[in-house]
Amino acid sequence: MVRRLGPLGFGVALALSLAGCTLVSYTPKELVLSQRYGLVALDAVELARITQDGLEVVEFRFLASPYAPRDLYDLGEKLKTQLKARGFEERCQTYHLPLFGGGQYTLRMARGGEGVGLFLKPLAQPQAYRLEVGPASPNPPLDCPAR
Repeated sequence: MVRRLGPLGFGVALALSLAGCTLVSYTPKELVLSQRYGLVALDAVELARITQDGLEVVEFRFLASPYAPRDLYDLGEKLKTQLKARGFEERCQTYHLPLFGGGQYTLRMARGGEGVGLFLKPLAQPQAYRLEVGPASPNPPLDCPAR
C-alpha cells in the first residue's frame, strides 16, 4: 500500500532527511610564498623564511588537503600559472626527476624588462619544499639558471 504525503508531511520528511546531511564549509589557508611576486600556496605551513638582497627563500610543507600538489612538477606549474596571471611570460624551464636524492624545478619568466627566477626543490619530509624566488634577467642563458 502506497501512502501519499500531504504538504506538511512532505516538509517534515524533507527536513528530517536534510538534518542528516550537513554541508561543511571549508576555507583553505593561504601561505604567502613571495610578497614581491604575489605567489601563494593553499593549505601550507611555513617552516622557515629568509629574505636577503631581493631573494625570498621559504621552506614550507603542505597539509593533507585537496589543494596539495601531486609532486614537484605540479607545484612548479601552479606557481607558473600564478605568474602568468600577473602578466609574466615563460622564458625557460628545467625539471630534473628525483631519481637519486631529489629533483629540482627551475623557471625563468619575464614581464617587459622585469625578470623573475624560481628554484624549487623537495625537502626530506613528505610534501615539503624549498622555494627561492628573486629578480633575474629577462633574457636568461640557454642552461636556464634560477638567477
